[in-house]
Amino acid sequence: MLALASDLGHLFRTEHDRLMRAMRRLVGSPSTAEDLVQDVFVGLLRGNAFAEAENKQAYLARCATNMALDHLRRERVRARYFSGTDLADCEVACTVPLPDETLQGVQELALLRRTIDELPSKCRAVFLLSRDHGLTMKEIAVRLSLSDKTVEKHIARAMMQCRQALRNAGRAI
Repeated sequence: MLALASDLGHLFRTEHDRLMRAMRRLVGSPSTAEDLVQDVFVGLLRGNAFAEAENKQAYLARCATNMALDHLRRERVRARYFSGTDLADCEVACTVPLPDETLQGVQELALLRRTIDELPSKCRAVFLLSRDHGLTMKEIAVRLSLSDKTVEKHIARAMMQCRQALRNAGRAI
């Protein structure tokens, strides 16, 4: 392994510039060429065939050419998926909600607020500590001197009431 790394190190120093020029001609991009040349050497370091090659420079050149051709094939396939589509002409989805969506959200929030206000006081307190204050069930149980199971039941009851209110109002859940 050490001899292989030494051979590759020597070959990298002597052949890198020549490979870079050849790759740039093939792929047309200096940064892509650099990546591909590096990938070639990493691939050679991992494989066994390089150590057995009689003419290491020719083997290196063939590997680099194959790597460039594989890259060009992948780019051609990728281009097929985007052919006829200029990304600058694509419409970007608007992240601002439409007015009717905003109104629907406001109405749903008001409905949920009314539903929460109608909950029994303990249930409402548990639910608000959970949702508005982000407390865990354990923290709520300690704060209100309730059992974990009771806190769980109050949260489940409040959630069921909220879901039912939304269903009754014809809202999808």
